[in-house]
Amino acid sequence: MIVAGLDEAGYGPKLGPLTVGWTAFHVAPGRGRPRVEPPCLWEKLGGAVRHVGDGDPAKLWIADSKEIKPRKDGLKQLELALLAFLGGRSIGPAGDAAGRATTPPPGTLAALLEALGQPPARYAAIPWYGDLGAVRVPAFSWSGEVAARALRVVECGARAGVSFAGAAARVLDEHVYNQQVAACQNKAAVLGDTFVDLARALRAAFEGPIDLSCDKQGGRAAYADMLARAFPGCPLVVDHEEPERSRYRVETPRGPLRVTFRPEAERTSLPVALASMTCKYLREMFMLRLNEWFAARVPGIEPTAGYGSDATRWLVDVQPALPRLGVPLEALVRSR
Repeated sequence: MIVAGLDEAGYGPKLGPLTVGWTAFHVAPGRGRPRVEPPCLWEKLGGAVRHVGDGDPAKLWIADSKEIKPRKDGLKQLELALLAFLGGRSIGPAGDAAGRATTPPPGTLAALLEALGQPPARYAAIPWYGDLGAVRVPAFSWSGEVAARALRVVECGARAGVSFAGAAARVLDEHVYNQQVAACQNKAAVLGDTFVDLARALRAAFEGPIDLSCDKQGGRAAYADMLARAFPGCPLVVDHEEPERSRYRVETPRGPLRVTFRPEAERTSLPVALASMTCKYLREMFMLRLNEWFAARVPGIEPTAGYGSDATRWLVDVQPALPRLGVPLEALVRSR
């Protein structure tokens, strides 16, 4: 079966993209009675990954990106995890020979976006995101580190009946984000529409049963409407709709899909945590491009992460230069 997780990064800032994505794993069926919950992949892949910051540095740290990013080596940890898993991607079920060989991960940000199902050409018209093919990855680690960790993941997964099946992401730049907010007058609906798109992509990518875990979106407890939009005409069963867990089953032509929404799902699901890391890494790479582009044209401006008062400070510094640069404020700043 496929065990997958979906998460986002950048829902709240004033600047930079909103990123949403999923990661997925082939998990061989266990013996005995069927599981009520998917297996813990931190345990299954314990020889190659760790759940906490302290520990064997040769193991990939997989956790909520909000725990990892603030560390001095946070961007490196995000990058190592994403690229190592992509390098160990299997094209068949867990335990197949295909899951025992590594492949070179993408070498540029443009190639990485392509691998995640997001064509980089869509950003060509945005000056600060142009030419993503010139942005080399890995940017914070070196290819040997990535390859060594990819091999360790593959070897550990082969013993445990687990292999990385793939990932997908959507990076909504400021212009697209503002267009979508204007169309529905609600940024929560933008996130919901992106979930629908990615849920369809996940279902289309794999045959058979899928168990998808997601972080809860705000304070809402009901998601049946989103799933009905994602899979129109498919039978849908609501198992639970409670503050601590909302769970659904959808019978699709390609197989059954179980979807569970939990608060802080990154703490209990490795695929959700890896999706969180993937989304944060992509957002940070885009923010680096934004900061580099403006720093080259506005002398002395300090970089921003795009959130709250720091974003306001940055906008005060950059706004006088926008007419000279031909950048409308509404093309740079998110509307909500």
